[in-house]
Amino acid sequence: RGNERVLRARFNDARFFWETDQKKKLADRIQDLSHVTFQAKLGSYLEKTERTIALVKELGGDAHAIRAAQLLKCDLSTELVKEVTELQGIIGGLYARFQGEPEEVAVAVYDHYKPAAMEDSIPRTRAGQLVSLADKIDTLRGCFAIGMIPTGSRDPFALRRAAQGVVKILVEGGLEFPITKLLGDDAALREFLLDRVRYYFRD
Repeated sequence: RGNERVLRARFNDARFFWETDQKKKLADRIQDLSHVTFQAKLGSYLEKTERTIALVKELGGDAHAIRAAQLLKCDLSTELVKEVTELQGIIGGLYARFQGEPEEVAVAVYDHYKPAAMEDSIPRTRAGQLVSLADKIDTLRGCFAIGMIPTGSRDPFALRRAAQGVVKILVEGGLEFPITKLLGDDAALREFLLDRVRYYFRD
């Protein structure tokens, strides 16, 4: 009964936050991302969103993939994600569906943090795979460009996991993109990703 009381209170909170968040559509939250910092030297989540959209286009994403890239981080400004941060992405996907976005867009947003680990599955759709790739590649490019390269156990932006996700999506999604197109001419980043490739196939 004690557990039921706690759960009921949490579900009531969730309902309240859900209903509050519906007063503003995800698409109307895009500009709010200018007030959410991604990384001090790499700018806001709005700037990250713009880079991700450009990369999705470069990778040949269709209209659904581009729309998903626009909405990808919008749930970061919602009350529900502020309350339960581990639901970011998932809430964005649920809100997108609830607010009438195409199913392909909603699923791509919902899946874009996948794979969270080696044993996790990749995004279910091509649009989801492309936006997930673009999001991870932007993080890798940006962090390496400002010298935030993982050393030992230090990896505050989970760059190893991001690189592992890139490899897993490329292999299991059957995507063929030249490494240079993805990473540019950053030799350290190339070696970092190739190390993840070796790790993936060895595992």
